[in-house]
Amino acid sequence: MRFKGVVCFSAIDWNFLKQRVHYITGELAEKGLKVLFIENTGVRSPGLKDLRRILTRLGNARDNSTDKNIPGNIELFSPLAVPFPYNHPAVIYNVRYCKRRINAFLKAHSLKPPEVLFFTYLATPVVLNLAELYPWGGLVYDLVSDPKLVEARIEKYEKRLLLKADTVLFASHTLYQQYRDYTKNPVVFEDGFNTELLKAELKPCPVDSLPRPRFLYIGGINRKIWPEMIGELAREYPGGSVVLVGPRDDDVKIPDLSNIHILPGLTNYSDLASYLDKADAGIIPYYNDRYSGVMHPAKLNEYLIFGLPVVATTTPELEALDAKWGRGFLSLGKDPGEFAGAAGRALKCNSDQTMKARMVFTQQNTWSDRLEELFNILKV
Repeated sequence: MRFKGVVCFSAIDWNFLKQRVHYITGELAEKGLKVLFIENTGVRSPGLKDLRRILTRLGNARDNSTDKNIPGNIELFSPLAVPFPYNHPAVIYNVRYCKRRINAFLKAHSLKPPEVLFFTYLATPVVLNLAELYPWGGLVYDLVSDPKLVEARIEKYEKRLLLKADTVLFASHTLYQQYRDYTKNPVVFEDGFNTELLKAELKPCPVDSLPRPRFLYIGGINRKIWPEMIGELAREYPGGSVVLVGPRDDDVKIPDLSNIHILPGLTNYSDLASYLDKADAGIIPYYNDRYSGVMHPAKLNEYLIFGLPVVATTTPELEALDAKWGRGFLSLGKDPGEFAGAAGRALKCNSDQTMKARMVFTQQNTWSDRLEELFNILKV
């Protein structure tokens, strides 16, 4: 095996909704590699709306084991980094702080940098410094969205990382087209499907008593969400339920309608199974902008493994997936009116046969299969 260890700078925390970073690092750990999973060190300076996340990070830093379900071979690091990613003194401090933890990880497992894969979802000055500070055995930058649309100051650092990385992975074809001309080694690496949630115990949940049809959204209720889509869907189905499950940014204004139900994010990933099992369709009410339009939404995994039809905004990436997968998976709408109409088509065309077809499709395109391809690309 080429590598013995992995240092991963994640853009999300470990206990967030399960996404590609979790599948990739989890499989690397399963293969016997020692993994240091470093939770989000920040792309932008925080504001008042980030207070809840800051408090969560303080708690995580005190105890990395609480409710994390951390697999063997993975060590979690929740850094109390100075929250000013582009301030020179803060960068110096954060580099030294993270370097101490990385050195402790290397020493504890008798690892040398050439035996370690540096895997990052961030292109901040801190991460770039650490990428250049050690003679890593391999450097991978995994892109799931364009960080410049979150923080413009990251651009010059990302350009350096794009040319330094041995491999740059793109979660979507749209991102690949956007970046490929100035990237050293660009590779499209699509998400796979993880069906492990189908084995979870089904428990009573708040969705059980809600009237049908039940339209379910899981994930962050943040800048990607197009509130008018949700409002129009709720008005189109006044006797039904629109259910949003996940952490909510305070500045996201969801319409105040009686059949819109906003529920907190779940601590245990397996608990999602009960919500999905009782839903009639999964929804992705994203803005079709430069940020959200290129994304391959991770929640497609959870919706489709349960056989749910998906109602989504028409974005370049979802249009590409719709053309690739064929009819029966996605119902797309360009605006709130079309979105509500797409929901009607999704419900009308749904059946036991189409639900089974979706589930079979996911079982034939698993994360395990995709990761074998990835590890061949990276020569793990």
